[in-house]
Amino acid sequence: DVMDASGVALVLIGPGSVEQARTFSEQTKFKGEVYADPNHSSYEALSFVSGVLVTFTPKVCLKIIQSYMEGYRQDWKLSFERDTVSRGGWQQGGIIVAGPGKSNISYIHRDKEAGDDPDIQDILKACCS
Repeated sequence: DVMDASGVALVLIGPGSVEQARTFSEQTKFKGEVYADPNHSSYEALSFVSGVLVTFTPKVCLKIIQSYMEGYRQDWKLSFERDTVSRGGWQQGGIIVAGPGKSNISYIHRDKEAGDDPDIQDILKACCS
């Protein structure tokens, strides 16, 4: 609601195929724009990390168990389709607050490992104040 009131759009870019992006949108009922980056070019340009060692750390394993206990279920079939696995399937992302314009980046968070979520208040401050 805060983002909507500020005229900010939330856009997702996933490292999989167009079909995976479509399935994600359908499963999550996400209302914003979702794009696919099957070559990981945006992730590489932003120096986002990738690899098994940043995906499965002890901290991450505890978070997976906690999320499962809270009722969250990962669509592992969707996450590990052939094209995703061929790239390793271990791409980590981040959050960028950008705009207006093409070169105005006011906030960037690069995940150091899976589940490395930034403080939502920092994001809202960067995009909505």
